[in-house]
Amino acid sequence: MKNIPITSILFVVSGAYLIAFLLACYHPSKEEQSIIVPPSIKAAFKAKYPNIPHIWQKNSYGYEAIFTQNNIQYEAEFSHTGEWLETEYNVREEDFPTAVLNRVKKERPGYIITRYEIEITPKGTFYKIEITDGETEEELYFDRSGNHQTDLYYD
Repeated sequence: MKNIPITSILFVVSGAYLIAFLLACYHPSKEEQSIIVPPSIKAAFKAKYPNIPHIWQKNSYGYEAIFTQNNIQYEAEFSHTGEWLETEYNVREEDFPTAVLNRVKKERPGYIITRYEIEITPKGTFYKIEITDGETEEELYFDRSGNHQTDLYYD
């Protein structure tokens, strides 16, 4: 019988314990966990976006389907009852209405726009921006003409 050095045995046992420990500490992210989406919400998504591959997230207001089309990531939000609330996606500055950009520059000089988002809702299309002056951050919500609006489904 061949003698195996004790250091080799300790190495193998230590490795096994390390793997067991790491597996015990692993907690899958929300996307990796199985989300049970009610049939009414699945049907609402399918009616609005037929044959689009997506993943689901559960939120305080209901459910969010995340999907990609034409290299743009969309988030379609639905209430707990299956009502479509909005679909949002990020864009570049060039894709934003000039009236919105001018309004922000006029009202918040010195602020930098850090995010441009378009939200399509049952009430129309709206434009949300995130701004900062280096210390404070704000979200502002506008219609196409640059008029302030209320974001009904703040997330």
